[in-house]
Amino acid sequence: MIDTRNSARQSKTFSRSYVAPELQEHLDEGGTVEDWLAGRTPIASMARISADRLKGDAIGVGRQHRNNARNAALHNCAVVVCYEDNNITASKREVVRPAFVQMIKDITHGYEEETRIPLKGCIAVERERVWRLPRDFIALQDALVLNGTGTFIEDKTYLNLVDDDGTIIAGLVTSGTGEAEVRKIRKRTTRNSKDRAEEGAVPGGPRRFGWLGSEKREGRLGNEKKDPAEWPYLIQMIKKRADGRSWRHITGWINRERDKDGNPIFTARGGKWSEQGVKGAVTNPAWWGGRILDGEIVTDPDTGEPRLGKWEYADPEVDKVDYSTWKQIMAGVYANRLHRGMVKPPTEGETTRVGKYLFSGPLRCGRINDMSEVCYSKLSGNKATGKNAKYGDYYRCGDPNCKGVGRRVAPVDKYLTELLLAYLDKHFSGTKPKTIPWRGKEKLDGLVSQRKKIKESVADGEADWSDVHDMLTNLNRNIKTLQKEERDHLQAQSKANLLRGWSRKKWTKMELDEKKEVISLVLASVVVLPVPEERSDKAPFDPNLLQVSWRKKKQATAEDQGQESPPEPAAA
Repeated sequence: MIDTRNSARQSKTFSRSYVAPELQEHLDEGGTVEDWLAGRTPIASMARISADRLKGDAIGVGRQHRNNARNAALHNCAVVVCYEDNNITASKREVVRPAFVQMIKDITHGYEEETRIPLKGCIAVERERVWRLPRDFIALQDALVLNGTGTFIEDKTYLNLVDDDGTIIAGLVTSGTGEAEVRKIRKRTTRNSKDRAEEGAVPGGPRRFGWLGSEKREGRLGNEKKDPAEWPYLIQMIKKRADGRSWRHITGWINRERDKDGNPIFTARGGKWSEQGVKGAVTNPAWWGGRILDGEIVTDPDTGEPRLGKWEYADPEVDKVDYSTWKQIMAGVYANRLHRGMVKPPTEGETTRVGKYLFSGPLRCGRINDMSEVCYSKLSGNKATGKNAKYGDYYRCGDPNCKGVGRRVAPVDKYLTELLLAYLDKHFSGTKPKTIPWRGKEKLDGLVSQRKKIKESVADGEADWSDVHDMLTNLNRNIKTLQKEERDHLQAQSKANLLRGWSRKKWTKMELDEKKEVISLVLASVVVLPVPEERSDKAPFDPNLLQVSWRKKKQATAEDQGQESPPEPAAA
């Protein structure tokens, strides 16, 4: 089963799979899958929604699953596993849909990987919930062919995607037309943006901080008129950056500010400000009337000067900021993403990246920040320079709303490494590496053998190349897909065996990235508490200010030796 949701970071975008509720209830009562199916064909329910416009409650995909369960019964089928991609488009090649990918694998092998519940096809309220691109349609068809059944139900209609009765061609044409339409819409959108930029028209898109949203009754376009409540704060952020204040300082300042009614100053989307959000607002040329197109400021072809837009922007006489202020700010910005599309300026010589730090992943800040909350931001490793170089590199919280908890790297790494190794010795020493065989080995060997026989029949003159060309094309595609899945499986097994067969000698031979992988498998977090006010910042390292939390689910435990799992240790 897969589940990409993160309880610590809520998001509308996620993928997951789970046993159908009705079947799960039956299994919880001690029943079996076979008894529950009672002769019905087990299939998967695929649900997807491109844009979850609610609060990420996945209501849309839930409705699709309910309809799929009802419609499956019309064909003597039963939904046994539900797969869903929430807030994920199927129209873009670069977007990965984890639930769809997992469903294809499970249908190919005929059962769900973790529970081994049988699968003989899938159902969806419409084919667009499953595929929009020809690539995805072919992947589904190949899976159904390798499964041997070809069961696909669209709404209440059974479609045969295995035998070419016209449905396959229709599916390819539909998906191909859909992809072509998507490309056409993108080109049209890009062309329209260029035309509007050259005309100085008001840019579309979501409301920006500092401007009002659209209002049909007043005939007002979005981002056309200034928001009198937000505009002064935007100007203040611009001035602070122009005066040399850091993004961190500005972010902390705007988050501490309150309006005349005592309310926080939120972003245009109603959230708390981050450094990235502040950078986006300050570096966007819209506040002085400019616009970027293809990485360059849109200019008047006759004068070469920036073309000012037809929306309200800063008045140099009143706001005391203008185009020259923006250029001053942008002169200090070197990252592409901060340029809002601007071309990255050339740099002299090569730059070297500071090496990674061993415990930078699990370390969390335990200080109460300016928002009266536990910060819990990540601590990143920093190279010590100047007069502090003698103290060595240090970990420090980088959240702009926090005064910043810091610790020297050397004592933290030494203490946590010993603690980690002791934990691993206790819980994983003596366990044996365990490799779970890949479930597709027999199927892959069969396809390779089939391909070999076909090629031999052509070489012996028993078959004509034109007669077997399409068959070989499909075989090669399926073999390539299964070989990739086998490589992914072996990599996953290698990762799972990092802790099995544990010994300290194994740790000494690991590279930094392997050690960090081990740490991520065992340590959930290490909260770094601030040094008490009565102590000096130069006081000796105190391990009691580190609160360690271990992961409850482990890749390998004493269960591998037939013993009960040991209790969780107390935090250090």
